[in-house]
Amino acid sequence: MDDKDERRKALVGYRHGYENFRSRATIPVCDDESISLHQHGSRLSALSHRSEEEDDDLEDTRRLSTMSEVSVRRQSIYNLLKQAVHTAVVSNILLSSQQKSVIGEADVSIDRAMSDITYDEPNNNSPIKSSLSHPIVTTHPRNAGKYTVIAFVNSTSGGGKGDEIYKTLQTHLGNEYVIDLHSCGPGNMPEDTLLKYAHDPFVRVLACGGDGTCGWIYSSLDQVWSTILGNKGLVHTSQYKDHLPLAIMPLGTGNDLSRQYHWGPSFQTHMKEKSMISAVESAKLRWLDRWRCLIMPMSSWGEKEKEFIPQILAERNASDVRDGTERTSVTSLVELEKVMVDETDKSPKKGNKFVTESNQPSTQFYDGLFCNYFSLGFDATVLYLFHCEREQNPAKFSSPLRNKLVYVEKSPYGVKTPKLKKRIDIFVNNEKGDLVKLKIPKDTRALLLLNIQSYAGGHRLATKGAADDGLIEVIFVSNLIRMAASAAAGPVLPFMLFKVRAQTNRVCIRTKCPMHCQVDGEPWLQGAGVIQVKFHTRNAILEKTSAHMNCGCISGSESVVVS
Repeated sequence: MDDKDERRKALVGYRHGYENFRSRATIPVCDDESISLHQHGSRLSALSHRSEEEDDDLEDTRRLSTMSEVSVRRQSIYNLLKQAVHTAVVSNILLSSQQKSVIGEADVSIDRAMSDITYDEPNNNSPIKSSLSHPIVTTHPRNAGKYTVIAFVNSTSGGGKGDEIYKTLQTHLGNEYVIDLHSCGPGNMPEDTLLKYAHDPFVRVLACGGDGTCGWIYSSLDQVWSTILGNKGLVHTSQYKDHLPLAIMPLGTGNDLSRQYHWGPSFQTHMKEKSMISAVESAKLRWLDRWRCLIMPMSSWGEKEKEFIPQILAERNASDVRDGTERTSVTSLVELEKVMVDETDKSPKKGNKFVTESNQPSTQFYDGLFCNYFSLGFDATVLYLFHCEREQNPAKFSSPLRNKLVYVEKSPYGVKTPKLKKRIDIFVNNEKGDLVKLKIPKDTRALLLLNIQSYAGGHRLATKGAADDGLIEVIFVSNLIRMAASAAAGPVLPFMLFKVRAQTNRVCIRTKCPMHCQVDGEPWLQGAGVIQVKFHTRNAILEKTSAHMNCGCISGSESVVVS
């Protein structure tokens, strides 16, 4: 009993000591500031009879001295507050232990609490306005076993199922852990929520929607890591590389990312049950490469041409990069301008309608990231017509099944798409990192760049590739019938799959005339210019362990191959 009494007395003394320390922490600030102001007043009164030149010199000296003193005081305040927070945590744990008579566990609790608190200096240039100078807690209440699951629901997806799923997940996870993307606005964006949990390695994110919803969440995560890391590098090279991994509840039409990581081809009724949360809890941590797409047109696009530009491709100006005011991971625009110069265009033959009028590109360009794939040619043409129809008659697109029927209806238009050989040039990085020109087969009508092995609704087209090897697969497709045959028979007859013409970490495409393009299912009409696709970063993603389907993707990294 004597030992316990002594420990209790020590706890009370520690508590009182903290209160005295907290009171003293603010006293020097006030005294120093009043003394400083008094000294400045004395200096100014003593200088009243000096000459004007001496007044100017002394005034400059006084200002510099004041700024230095203020800076020192601010740093002292920050250090004192940091110590006070540490002391408060220890004191509260000890006091709680005293009240519960669990003194023996106090030391373990203190060590755990201190390991859960970190401090970051504020990043004034971050895209998210948040007070990162406050202590960052790295543990949160758990709502899925040892994990905290944060769900983002696109209530407009799934043919009306999104709203029902939103309410169901609130029951499973709690209201504060389920966010409706449809209601997001300034100050309440996904990145604002994710930033609170970014330092906790046991937080998992559930994206309820299609591939576009997943892309939106990853874009929000980009802003979170930019806020935390600043110019220190990308997330896949940092200590946060396995933080905030993404699980998927498929509510879209194609759901290719969901298929790739075995979350299913479409929404099923059982996904509303608690078992879905258990699946997120038990899922394995995997990785997903993400690619930066840069588009530099030969001439500036007007408002009509910008109408179908995907939202993930932000409009920028070349002068921002050249002047160094904005740093990007893409190749310098000067090098891309050199790619635009085709040797055959320097002395064009008469009647060549694909020769551009000028080799001086526009200062306007578009920049963004994608996860799944990029394509140019007949499949993008069909998708473009599909999106135009959806804009004009949205009532026809009330469910994923109806969406697919409209897509099939537009497919015959892809047969009329022209060949690409004289309309584009393509360059890829070789083993040495140099751009080399890739030969285009004469019957090619579509160019595919695949990051994942599930294309356009679960079709496997390539003979090899992985989603986390830092390489993208380049495939040439001759016609729609050949693609359909490969998609249907490829899983059973591997020889029906397309040969991968190159695996590389960078692709540059020069378009000589208007061509339809699409990235992750978002199409647009691309005029003459240059498109660059380059490896950018690698994000954490979750793979469902009890998968009932397999997309047939081949894992494992491959070396750069150019054939």
